[in-house]
Amino acid sequence: MRQFLILPASLLVSGCVLGPEPGSPDIQTPGSVRGDAAPHGASFGDQAWRTVFTDATLRKLIARALENNPDLVAATYRIEVARAQAQVANAAWFPMLDGAADASANYASKNAGQLAPGGSRHSESYGLTGLLSWEIDLWGGIRRNDQAARARLLEAQYQRDGVQTSLVAAVASAYIDLQNLDARLAISRATAESRKESLDLVANRRQGGVGSDLEVGQAEALLSQAQVTIPVTERLITAKENEIRALLGEYPGGITRGGSLDSLGSSLHIAAGLPSSLMARRPDLAAANQNFQAATAEIGVFEALRFPSLSLTGRGGLASTELNNLLEGKSAGYAIGPQLVGPIFDAGRSKARVQAAQASAKVALAAYEKAAQRAFQEAADALNFYQKAGEIIAEGTKLVASQTSVRSLAQERFTGGVSSYLEVLDAERELFSSELGLVDARSDRLRAVVQAYRALGGGWK
Repeated sequence: MRQFLILPASLLVSGCVLGPEPGSPDIQTPGSVRGDAAPHGASFGDQAWRTVFTDATLRKLIARALENNPDLVAATYRIEVARAQAQVANAAWFPMLDGAADASANYASKNAGQLAPGGSRHSESYGLTGLLSWEIDLWGGIRRNDQAARARLLEAQYQRDGVQTSLVAAVASAYIDLQNLDARLAISRATAESRKESLDLVANRRQGGVGSDLEVGQAEALLSQAQVTIPVTERLITAKENEIRALLGEYPGGITRGGSLDSLGSSLHIAAGLPSSLMARRPDLAAANQNFQAATAEIGVFEALRFPSLSLTGRGGLASTELNNLLEGKSAGYAIGPQLVGPIFDAGRSKARVQAAQASAKVALAAYEKAAQRAFQEAADALNFYQKAGEIIAEGTKLVASQTSVRSLAQERFTGGVSSYLEVLDAERELFSSELGLVDARSDRLRAVVQAYRALGGGWK
């Protein structure tokens, strides 16, 4: 018996491991992210989300989303699934011991020849049995399956981080959109109030015999143009509030506003940092890496299935025809020995499984390369978006100032009788449009900050 126990221990040490060794993909990446002014400095994505988003209201919203969002909750439970599956794979290293207990009473048939000469027709049997099964990792299949399961566990953890990164960005972007709609609503209401005063002025001029019905009609149309945007914007605000509540894992309802988010775009230094840090920091890339390693390890699992498997099997226990002496030493018995089982003919099934696993690893590698390219593209687009948004704000500010001056001059010319109300009409329209455009540009810059933060792998810590 001692020789049988020494055999599997020696095979554990000397057994070979089939299949390629799992490792990170070796791909070529750019030396820097396009548009990064400081490619070797610290990355914006290294900062914790509480450092980036300092507004108290936005922080509370993100915290509620991280606690209740169904997608994030599901991703967390998927980690538990992967962890349990990894434990199952790890358990294959150890022997399996089962137990059985049985008892039976038999009454033999004389006519069927079941009764021995001089024997009793009635007999009983009792037994307590232990069953041992221990597969030896002769070809490394258990090792590779364990490696694949651990890689799947890490993949699930990184996928959860990826969900959190997207969720933080989604809540922040939606809150920026909400504040942008609030600002557009305020502009629409202020513009409507101003145009109402202009309509009163034009109506008084008509009553005094100076103005015309045409000018009154133009003023009324100008007022309606501003007023119609109010319910439209209010509808969008309600929809955006419901969208945020959904991100928070809550039912539709209102959202409390906080202070201005202007500091989000002015007090931060947006830099991508080293490309290697981007590759390591983005959860989607880390998950794709682990997916490739798991697929690589699974090649060895199917390679091992092409060869014989060696198991140590045994059974032992107590057996007796009488219950009162079942626990005596003379009732003990056992049988133990190695078992070698292997395929002889399977019509190419085992080879095809290996080929499928190899192809799956190549698919995983292609997916990793695509994820890396997408990461650099998103980072470059985010940096460009942020930089150009600042330029647009600068020009938009000048445009609003110019249109405000033009509107004042047009109003003075009309009041003085130098020009028609058409000049005021055009100036009002252009000012209203430029004011809304400037508000949108400022929101775009804030969204660019959020986009850059997510693209650079920030938000999961």
